[in-house]
Amino acid sequence: MGECTSIQEGYLVLQTGGIGWHLCASKNTLAQVKEGQLISVNVHLAVSDNALTLFGFFTEEERELFRRLIRVSGIGPTSAVGLLSSMPPEDLARAIVHEDLKALTQVKGVGKKTAERLLVELRDHLSHLTTRAPGNQPGPAASEDSELADVLKGLGFSPRSAGVTALKTLEELGADTPLETLLRHALQQKI
Repeated sequence: MGECTSIQEGYLVLQTGGIGWHLCASKNTLAQVKEGQLISVNVHLAVSDNALTLFGFFTEEERELFRRLIRVSGIGPTSAVGLLSSMPPEDLARAIVHEDLKALTQVKGVGKKTAERLLVELRDHLSHLTTRAPGNQPGPAASEDSELADVLKGLGFSPRSAGVTALKTLEELGADTPLETLLRHALQQKI
């Protein structure tokens, strides 16, 4: 925890214990802090051949998504911050989980091959980030999501696949749709 003493494009300075820490940050993080504000920042240290670079994130979810992104071949820390600056972390995770190639290729510096690599390497690892990020619109009602997901698991879906399919179905049809209709739609998606 420290005081944000400066905000510039692409970074902020966090003063703590008499030291000013230069933290590279996404536009999303920078938009949530103000100069002079006492803040707690989630930090990631990136080590390269010629530098040690600190990256700061306002939420743990954003840092977790950053760490997932930099594991993808061809995505470095700077590219990952660019992706996180292009849309809120929850929307980026949702684009990957729902394999929205169009949304990803609209990000500056992300071509079709890179977007496809993101989808292949991350789509099974981000579904938990599409519903828990604070400050975003709430997703479908949790009880209905788990009821549909439980039925899908009972039919042989993996827990992850059941959760993603249930979430996608509820987003498309709405939480007030009868369970039988939701189930029919979910099963048709998997055929």
